Amino acid sequence: MTAQFAYKAKTSQGLLKSGTIQADNQNAVIRKLRQDGLYPISIERAGLQPVNKKTRKKVKPAEITAFTGQLANLIQSGFPLSVALSTLSSQCHNPALKKITDELQEAIQKGSAFSDALSGYPACFSGFYVNLVKIGETGGKLNESLERLAEAREREQALTSQVKSALAYPLFVLGIGLVTIFILVAFFIPRMAGMFYDLKQKLPFFTELILSSSRLANKFGLIFIASIALAALRVKSYCKSERNRAKIDRIVLTIPVIKDIIIKMEIARFAYALAILLKNAVPMIGALEVVSLTMDNRFLRDKISLCRKKIDKGESLSSCLKSEKVFPAVLTNMAAIGETGGRLSEMLFKAAESFEAEIHQNLKTAVSLLEPVLILFIGGIILCIVFAALLPIFQINFLETGP
Repeated sequence: MTAQFAYKAKTSQGLLKSGTIQADNQNAVIRKLRQDGLYPISIERAGLQPVNKKTRKKVKPAEITAFTGQLANLIQSGFPLSVALSTLSSQCHNPALKKITDELQEAIQKGSAFSDALSGYPACFSGFYVNLVKIGETGGKLNESLERLAEAREREQALTSQVKSALAYPLFVLGIGLVTIFILVAFFIPRMAGMFYDLKQKLPFFTELILSSSRLANKFGLIFIASIALAALRVKSYCKSERNRAKIDRIVLTIPVIKDIIIKMEIARFAYALAILLKNAVPMIGALEVVSLTMDNRFLRDKISLCRKKIDKGESLSSCLKSEKVFPAVLTNMAAIGETGGRLSEMLFKAAESFEAEIHQNLKTAVSLLEPVLILFIGGIILCIVFAALLPIFQINFLETGP
């Protein structure tokens, strides 16, 4: 069942283009746009009232996960899809999610397929989500597809939450340290400087250095902060282009420690999503196209797209992954074993679990090293400031008492 989709996309030169396309679903629109050399920014199904960007931001990923799990349970209990959506809508506390649920129910009542209705909300339901729902609709196992989606989203959110939790304490230490240094430089040192100059004594070099640094910070501090903010805005604007974003993502993958964590997070997501699609009898080419869109790192996404083209020409998944040096050897070896034994989806599930365990260990190690380094760094700066303040006092006492 085809539908009309309104799209906004950018050309390779960064120019904005919009229009409408008749297609089966959102992924078909993406394929057509890519064939035309365009990079999709947003795709909306015509005929549905889209939720504006501010409203979309109010629908949290955890709410979509809960919505998916509850919908699966209701359908498993024998509720028709329309009734299940109505039930969920009555229980929604988030106005934005309630509006989306009501519009999905309205689309179902008008005869639209659930997957087509979901494709009108790409900010909430990814291409992977829509495709897995379509597989469930086609095979009459919608509740199973929704259960797998809920499980996949829970795993991804647990992984993301793990990363955030691991970084929370080091960032807290860094923030407190920077605030302390700011207070010392902006208030404590200038007052000490006035007292020292009143003594009309030649100050030690180290103290003069700290005082000069304080004067520079007070004089140009706001300019420095404004420059950082401006640079951040420029980088954000630069990253809006898909080509530029791919360059930035490639640079990120050269940073030690961060590189390993990002690659393993992306590969774990890729392996798990691909395993689900293959287990549901989705052809490899189509599965890779859908899965590539679930990856946040554009550089890795492009590598998966290259693999898809090679597989289309007859190569195996393991040989394609092996030719792209960025993918870990563990993944290529497990894929090769799976292809040989006809258990590719099973081996990909195991690979995803293996990478998730490695991420946990890598985070634990990185945080255990980062915490003392931050404490020593911040403590060292504060110690230098205090030492610079006390040094002239020691000098005066030395002059008064004599050698």
